[in-house]
Amino acid sequence: MERTHAHYYGDLIRVLFNIGGFIMIVSYPFFRSFITAPVLLSIIGCVILVVLAGLTSPRQKWIMAFNALISIIAFVIFEYATVYAYLNLSPSQGEHVAFFWVNQILALIFFFTSYLSTKTVRAMFFEDME
Repeated sequence: MERTHAHYYGDLIRVLFNIGGFIMIVSYPFFRSFITAPVLLSIIGCVILVVLAGLTSPRQKWIMAFNALISIIAFVIFEYATVYAYLNLSPSQGEHVAFFWVNQILALIFFFTSYLSTKTVRAMFFEDME
């Protein structure tokens, strides 16, 4: 698919949001005891990701800005969980190690979507200035 803007990465962001949501859905039942957030909040988070992925379009500046915001928030949440797991959970137990790595992978996914969505927003809002 051709990009409408030189720095439009919405297609890749869409894929990464879906991968992140899929990992969250699949891993949640295994790590429920480590997650302090209510079940409903976790499910809503997955729904938000898939809805944003579906709404992502080069014609919608506001959705790309919202993608950037959600990406940054998700990165902070998952990287915090990663650091917490590293500092507080025993590496001798397999589920603790798995929890660490799942959160690290999710943090990396949202780190990249933060970059790509910010770059897309910058191009969409400021491309006339270049």
